[in-house]
Amino acid sequence: MPQLKNAHSPKASLPAASVQAGGDYARSLLEASLDPLVTISPKGKVTDVNEAAVKITGISRKELIGSDFSNYFTEPDKARVGYQRVFADGFVTDYPLTIRHKDGHVIEVLYNASVYRDAKGNVAGVFAAARDITVQKKTEAELAKTNAALQGQIEERRRAERAILELSTPVLQLREGLLILPIIGILDSQRARQLTEQLLNSIRNNRAKVAVVDITGVAAVDSKVANHLLQTAEAARLMGATVILTGLSPEVAQSLVSIGVDLSRLITVGDLQGGIVEADRLLGVRVVRTQDDASTRRV
Repeated sequence: MPQLKNAHSPKASLPAASVQAGGDYARSLLEASLDPLVTISPKGKVTDVNEAAVKITGISRKELIGSDFSNYFTEPDKARVGYQRVFADGFVTDYPLTIRHKDGHVIEVLYNASVYRDAKGNVAGVFAAARDITVQKKTEAELAKTNAALQGQIEERRRAERAILELSTPVLQLREGLLILPIIGILDSQRARQLTEQLLNSIRNNRAKVAVVDITGVAAVDSKVANHLLQTAEAARLMGATVILTGLSPEVAQSLVSIGVDLSRLITVGDLQGGIVEADRLLGVRVVRTQDDASTRRV
């Protein structure tokens, strides 16, 4: 009679022990994650969670399992659309949701999820992991606030710089039809652009016919600034006004000649007084000297 094998021998119980060990290992991996993990059935029910999911919701594992996954978010419909998209597409990444804790406070999260399959290859459910981005959101908000404050300071500084430029290059109306723009200090490209804007606005606002730009107080003028002055004169001409440039120092004149700047299109006069005389001529103003004193009047 053949000897029967002992059904309770260690060899016979090895497969069951292996399955148990595998299950324990899988559970330990789930619990090792600091991020909330959840599995969801095709009907949207929670089938398993780890301890991190319990902590982030404030609800026990027993209560979570079997409940509707979408119930624990501030936007249930959006949560439902999220896991349905996983079933349709196979996965989602960085899907934003807001979990509502049992005590009422909310936690911003990003979900990454994919489907998992049974032994036959059929879709069994969704495995989802949530990453808490509350701190990240708070940091981003603080950075945005700081950036807005810095932008405000930058804009305030720009306004102050524009005000300083306007004060340093005032456009004066000497008489009807005649403007004077005395420039003192460094004349760079930025200031030249500001000068153009101020002068053209003043020409329009005062209906000026002649503008005298005096650069006696400018030590150096490069080719870019010189060309900007030419463009200013051309723009003024299109507005019906003539620009007269006065106060070119010998050093500036020689420098402009050496770098090949052509000022032939610009009316230039040696000094401010001569520029005003030329402006009067263009305006058709006649100068009359009184007999009582050395003062003059224009008619």
